[in-house]
Amino acid sequence: MENEQHHVQAAVLRVEAGTTLQGVWNGRVYRIERRLGRGANGVVYLVTHLPPAVQPRGGRTAAYALKMGMNSVDLQSEINALQTWEKGWRAVAGHGHARPFLVDNDDCDLHGKRIPFYVMRYIPGVSLRKFIYKHGPEWYGIVGGRLLGKLRQLHRQGLVFGDLKAENVLVNDNGEVELIDYGGLTSIGKSVKQFTEWYDRGYWHAGSRTADFQYDLFSFAVMTIQLMAEQELRERIKTTLPQTRDIKDLIEIARNHPRVRSYEPWLAPALRGEFSSPEEACRLWHERTRKLHRSAKPLNRPTPSWLKWVFVVSVLLLAASIAFWAWGFD
Repeated sequence: MENEQHHVQAAVLRVEAGTTLQGVWNGRVYRIERRLGRGANGVVYLVTHLPPAVQPRGGRTAAYALKMGMNSVDLQSEINALQTWEKGWRAVAGHGHARPFLVDNDDCDLHGKRIPFYVMRYIPGVSLRKFIYKHGPEWYGIVGGRLLGKLRQLHRQGLVFGDLKAENVLVNDNGEVELIDYGGLTSIGKSVKQFTEWYDRGYWHAGSRTADFQYDLFSFAVMTIQLMAEQELRERIKTTLPQTRDIKDLIEIARNHPRVRSYEPWLAPALRGEFSSPEEACRLWHERTRKLHRSAKPLNRPTPSWLKWVFVVSVLLLAASIAFWAWGFD
């Protein structure tokens, strides 16, 4: 029955690129660009907001992430948690420096059904997995530190992300990170609303599913192992009985795999739930990565796309100047 409901939800929430959605109550129009991710309670799409002035021309304006789901109660609970987090975050950052996170929430008519959705800010980027594949694992120390900083912001507001995995993390050209799909966002002390088995400490018999900051740190540790040693992790899960599954399996991979070994001094305490605070976890991660970078070759920093264009234009201008100078002597 549950699988049948999942298939129905997937079919209803499947939207082709180029489709336009209009909010029933607020009237804003969004054009679907592509899917960003899918969770247990909904789908996240990259969309373009089309103000009335550009709708007939199909012009492109601001890009956002739009999440839609079948269960309005679930989605509203998610929106409430996000509003609580944003209010606290804006109080700390100051209104002048805080870019709004939640942009809109409404309903739309899709495939004959009324579907709730909300719209949030979007930072252009690729999934964490694609970023590391493109730029190399040596970049994980910096990106991972920034992700831990994002999680710490949530934890300070009394919230846990819950469903942390590589697919829910976007990274831009500068290595800045953004979380997407807040379906697992849960107040500390309550049962985690949404999770993915591999990253769940209950799955590994390492603790409860009660939301605390250590739950996110556990998921972060498993995600690190998966990104660096996915084949070994899959094989360990495949050959281990559910009742004998243990964090010792994860720590063993971290200790023995060449790409993960350097992070093991941080991963082991995270898996055991030994960090006393999010601040301690962030501080020790930065200390560990600084040691790694001192002993490693310099990072090959990704070049921002705007800088590439500046270089091209500069070359063209130089060529034109040389040609003009040469012409003047003819």
